[in-house]
Amino acid sequence: MKINNDCARKILIEVEKIPYGETISVAKLHEKISDFKIEEVLAIVTLFNREHYLTIIDKNSYDENDVLRDHKIKCLTERGYKTLDLIRDDKLWNEIKTKVDKFNEISIYTIFDIANKILSYKYNQIFNLPDNMSVSSIRW
Repeated sequence: MKINNDCARKILIEVEKIPYGETISVAKLHEKISDFKIEEVLAIVTLFNREHYLTIIDKNSYDENDVLRDHKIKCLTERGYKTLDLIRDDKLWNEIKTKVDKFNEISIYTIFDIANKILSYKYNQIFNLPDNMSVSSIRW
């Protein structure tokens, strides 16, 4: 299944909103982002769990990478927070999407990398950093 990049971003944004000590089921998460199909949400949550962008609890599945609707999402991981920081800004997200929509297959990870490079460039410009002090990677 092709990953819907807008859905992936929305998942990170919604998971960040989970209050400390609480959880949300994948089904409840889907209700909050109902513009997307449950299959898309399940696929992305499974991927983000496998790649350590978020934490799933109550996993009793035989396949540790399988995420079912009733599994609970606890929080973003440090990697999840750092990545969300790259794509949180709507203006930057839309700027990237406008450019990458010209390509048929751009993975969410490529978008993370592009956002990282754009933000690094912008920070170097804002702070007028010399080459030997340039920001080359922003917490990703």
